[in-house]
Amino acid sequence: MRKSIFDSNTEQKILKRLKTYWINYVDVYPQIPIKNILSFDDIMGLNMKNKAKEYLLKTSIDFVVCELNNGKPILAIEFDGLSGGFSSAGEFIMKSIPDSDKYRKLKMETKLKACEILQFPIVIISYQECELLRESNEMITLLDIIIGDALEKLNYQKNYSNYNQMISSAFEHGGKESAELATIEIDIINEQSNPIKRKIKNITKNFPFWTTQIIFPETKGDELQGRFYLHYGLLTKNNIIYTKKLLFVDISIRQVNTYKSDSLFLFNTIGEYCLAKKAEKMLGKNKVKWEELIEKTEWTR
Repeated sequence: MRKSIFDSNTEQKILKRLKTYWINYVDVYPQIPIKNILSFDDIMGLNMKNKAKEYLLKTSIDFVVCELNNGKPILAIEFDGLSGGFSSAGEFIMKSIPDSDKYRKLKMETKLKACEILQFPIVIISYQECELLRESNEMITLLDIIIGDALEKLNYQKNYSNYNQMISSAFEHGGKESAELATIEIDIINEQSNPIKRKIKNITKNFPFWTTQIIFPETKGDELQGRFYLHYGLLTKNNIIYTKKLLFVDISIRQVNTYKSDSLFLFNTIGEYCLAKKAEKMLGKNKVKWEELIEKTEWTR
C-alpha cells in the first residue's frame, strides 16, 4: 500500500493552497480518473490508437477544478515535477526526460490531445507556475491566473445566448456603434466572474485614477516578457506624445495555456494585478503621495 495518494510533497502543497485560496469559488479534487471527466464513451469514440485509449481509461488527472458544490469539472491540472514541463498551444514542452518515466512525453501529449478534441480545458504546469509571484507581493501564482480565466470562460459560455441577444438588440436599435458598446459592457460584466480581476478592481477603485492597458510582450524562448506602466496624462509636443510613467513592473512567464485561454491574456491579467499591488503598497489611497509622485515624474515618450 502506498504511503500517500500524492506523487510528491509538492503536489500535496499545491492542493492545500488551492483548497485554501479558492475555497469560496471552486472545489478542487486530487487524482481523478480521466474517464470521470471525459466519459468512457467519449474516450472510446476518439480517433486515436487503441493503446492510447487504454491508457486514458486507466490514468488519472492530478487535480480537477470543479464548480462549487456540484462536481461539474471546469479545468484539469497536471503537475509535471519530474521533467519540469508545461503545456502550450496543445503541445507538451518537456525540459528533460526522467529516467523513471521514459514515456512521459507520450503520456502527457495523449492527455492533452484527448482533452483538446473533446474541448475540455487541461493545463500542464511545473514548479514555476506554482511559485508565488514576487511582483504580486507574493499573493498569487500563474496557476491562480489560469483558474480565474477558466471561471471567466465558463461564465461566458453559460451566458453566451444572453450576450448574443444583448449585442443583437443593441445593433437593431443603435447600429454598429451601439453593438460595440454592448460588447464592451459584456466584457465588463463577464470579468466579474473572474476573482482575480475582481481583486484588481477592489484594489484600484479607491485610487485617484487607474489606467488599464494591453501589453504585447516580447517572446524570448519559452517565455513572454514585458513591462507594465502606470501612466498619467498626455502631452503633445512637436507631434510627439509624452506621458508620465509613475510606476512599472516587469513580468516574465512561460507560455503556459489551455486551448481556451491565450497566454497573452493571462500575461496581461498578471501584469495589471502586480502593478495594482505595487501601487497599493507604495501609494495606497494617500492623495498626497500620488500628487508628489506625479509632480516629480518627468514627461517621457
